[in-house]
Amino acid sequence: MSLRKLLALLCILLPFLLNPIAASAQSRALFNAPPPQTQSRVYWFWIYNRVTKESIARDLREFKAKGISGVNMICNGGYAGKEPLPGVDFLSKEWRELFRFAVKEANRLHIEFGFNLAGGWTLMGPSVTQDDAMKKVVWSKLTVDGGKKSSSKLPVPETVEGYYHDIIVQAFQLSADSTVIPGTLTDISSKLSHDGTLNWDVPAGKWVIMRSGYTLTGHPWSKWKAYPEGDTFKGGEGYEIDYLSKRALDNYFDHLGKTVIAEAKKAGAHIDYLWCDSWECGKLTWTQDMAQQFRKLRGYDVLPFFPALAGYTVQTKDVSQRFKEDFDRTIQDLIAENCYGHFAELCHKNGMRVGTEAGGPNDIPPMDVLKNFSTADIIAGEFWVNGHRNAPGGYNKNRMSRLNLKQTATAAHVYGKVEAEAEAFTEQEHDATHWTLGPSDLKPYANDAFCEGINRLMLHSATSQPPSDGKPGYEYCAGTHFTPNITWWEQSPAFFNYLNRCQYMLQQGKFVADVCFYLGERPPLLAPPKYNIPTLGPGYDCDYANPDVLLNRMSVKNGRIMLPDGMSYRLLVLQNCVSPVPDIAKALGSYQQLTVPTEASKSMSLPVIKKLKEMIYAGATVIGAPPENAGLLDNYPAQDAEVRKIAAELWGDLDGTNRTERKLGKGKLIWGKTARKVLAQIGTIPGFTFAAQNEDPERFDYIHRRTADTDIYFVINRTEKEQASEFTFRVAGKQPEIWDANTGKIVDAKAYEVSKGSVKVPLEFSPFGSYFIIFRKPAPEGKSRATTNFPQLTQTAELAGPWLISFDPEWGGPASTSFKALNSWTEHKEEGIKYYSGTAVYHKTFRVAKKERLYLDLGDVKNVAEIKLNGKKLGVLWCAPWRIEISDALKIGDNKLEIAVTNLWANRVVHDLSLPVSQRLTKTHESFRFDMLNVETPILPSGLLGPVRLYH
Repeated sequence: MSLRKLLALLCILLPFLLNPIAASAQSRALFNAPPPQTQSRVYWFWIYNRVTKESIARDLREFKAKGISGVNMICNGGYAGKEPLPGVDFLSKEWRELFRFAVKEANRLHIEFGFNLAGGWTLMGPSVTQDDAMKKVVWSKLTVDGGKKSSSKLPVPETVEGYYHDIIVQAFQLSADSTVIPGTLTDISSKLSHDGTLNWDVPAGKWVIMRSGYTLTGHPWSKWKAYPEGDTFKGGEGYEIDYLSKRALDNYFDHLGKTVIAEAKKAGAHIDYLWCDSWECGKLTWTQDMAQQFRKLRGYDVLPFFPALAGYTVQTKDVSQRFKEDFDRTIQDLIAENCYGHFAELCHKNGMRVGTEAGGPNDIPPMDVLKNFSTADIIAGEFWVNGHRNAPGGYNKNRMSRLNLKQTATAAHVYGKVEAEAEAFTEQEHDATHWTLGPSDLKPYANDAFCEGINRLMLHSATSQPPSDGKPGYEYCAGTHFTPNITWWEQSPAFFNYLNRCQYMLQQGKFVADVCFYLGERPPLLAPPKYNIPTLGPGYDCDYANPDVLLNRMSVKNGRIMLPDGMSYRLLVLQNCVSPVPDIAKALGSYQQLTVPTEASKSMSLPVIKKLKEMIYAGATVIGAPPENAGLLDNYPAQDAEVRKIAAELWGDLDGTNRTERKLGKGKLIWGKTARKVLAQIGTIPGFTFAAQNEDPERFDYIHRRTADTDIYFVINRTEKEQASEFTFRVAGKQPEIWDANTGKIVDAKAYEVSKGSVKVPLEFSPFGSYFIIFRKPAPEGKSRATTNFPQLTQTAELAGPWLISFDPEWGGPASTSFKALNSWTEHKEEGIKYYSGTAVYHKTFRVAKKERLYLDLGDVKNVAEIKLNGKKLGVLWCAPWRIEISDALKIGDNKLEIAVTNLWANRVVHDLSLPVSQRLTKTHESFRFDMLNVETPILPSGLLGPVRLYH
């Protein structure tokens, strides 16, 4: 940053730094109008590259206007119907011209521009050769009798697409329990001729000949095919790169990365970041220099232990298990360094940031996901909205569909990143997903993600397409959709403002957690979702640490475990496994297609136990059982002995039952007590509780952040019903404020009780409602006189029928009609109403005798309502409570009310599918490989359902 820019920035910030009141005013202003860095991004799909300059300009202009500040451009195929949609060829002259226009237009509009570096999801494409593609170890076995010369042809191991290279040919003898007999393992690779014949004088006895090599992985998504066989477009086909190889990534970046960088420069523009999307391409177990990399990382040769990969025992079962874990650690380390770390280096070298979904979501190899994220500038998990069809209130409360959000947030916390992003609202079910979800349906999923620690969403998704393609248009196979083609696009800022306000608040300060769980060193290293961990219980929150964080970032200050960027924890718990909760481990294992143990590892490497000793003596409180060995083969068994020696020094006479605590230096080591019990013991009360919590602990959720002088709590109702309770917050001597991200309103709480170290606040929530509870201003101990923080409303009138309603004839509805009573459009016989999709305006005139503070309550709405009274626009309602104050527009006498209600596309699309193409009003895919709407799909309740009432 130049000196001039720095001085200018200081001039802007100095008044706020010196004046807390001014800073408070700025916070309120930014809460109501969040800055671009806290607004949502969107996945911007170019399906089959079917785009025009007109569609590009329209999309970017509309994104900017509606409150979306960034695009992540993805070129893909996306199962777009019976036939591929015609578009320009990837990287053709025409494509490059469109790409240059897109980058330049985004730069002009100050929209952050990211590009997913692929013709699919992750790093793949036509430039990737088989030598640079994902590989796995394969082997064949042949048993021969010795005492004679062998000239047998060795069977070639499994091959994929005819690609195969030998690694080693070994011979060995086995004991009865399939252990390689010591001294018999022999490398006979030189005895194998080019035609596969083994020419070897076999010693006496029975021998196993194991031919090991490598081939392509063969995973369905390790090689992308064009539609209809696959998920990309013609010209985008190709292999996923070898993620263990820097050379493979360099070759790939030289081809595609430098191409798009050069095209942006031609346009006088820049790409803000390159993206590597979610890992879903399966496991890989080899790269061409694996043997050298293994020796460098593990300190010994890999090849003598190869029989262990095939299930034989080498030396002992313990040694073989250690080798297999070392092998997995090597894969884990190479992915973090040669893929994600090196990708970041290449992007940074070329003046760009890097973003990635480095934690799955499924079918991943052994990974240290936190380490994968450590080098990225933008880190993301993802959450889906599957399972909502039969769930109460249309909301699937099961946290298992949001498995990697806490993991992403943890990575941001422990590696000092402000943003923890999530691919948001992805959905792909077989019972019709497209255009069936409105903003109120999405809200509880966003709330859950925010409570997991996510503080910025990347909306999934928006497909760019020419307006001539009609509405709702063509979309990627997985929803939800956020384009100018959706019915509620013009009303969408109300929803986006809610998200952006939440994101602004949740990017302030630091996350507050009492406990950091150490994941240990046994692959895979995955952080589980937020959960009422039995040893921690409700009301406390936590992060997770990998060995890198513990060894290189943790220190101790004043009894707290500190990280360089300001995060701190009261306790460090040696969990030494992903999760001790069986259902979480099982869900993670199923989702990631990995074995996730629930029992803690009894191993700990020498560097880790030395660091723990240092931290404890410096003042840390650590909970956990003593390790029994180092768990590694490097310097085995000497390292085991040293680990046991230090463990004996630290744990001493502790037995985890009768003797559970030891004071060591300034700190303490505890074995046999839960984190919750220890926190209670040291006087750390839960950070958040509510009345009758034991009856339904999942009813509410929260997240807590803290700035230098402010505590920020985000509290949500996770149910489809109105809820009220008294909440206790661990805050000392401060008055609560209630910040409503839905309306932007901020009020001081009137009812609260300040006690020593806590504040009680009664709160009332609408279905799936939420508030930010802010503590800044000092308040004395005691209880306020007020008993509620919300106006107690009394009904004054019900606006009964008839209602005059105007539909849009262009979309099949009557220009004018009348409803005797409010009900769903789907209950009407007239097809133009029953299957209508779009906006209809309800007209009603009502009288009032006097000016007073009055509220209009719509009862229930499907799906969005915009209110106008006496010609004055009052706002958009998109979720419960469907209520708005109308006092400012009210007149004594007659008042003309207009309620513009917008539903979703599903009903009209379902109906049109039963009609000949020539009679259809909508235009979209006629079929999907997945989950397309069809004529049997139930249509959705729509319109103003009421009852409509006035309250004062």
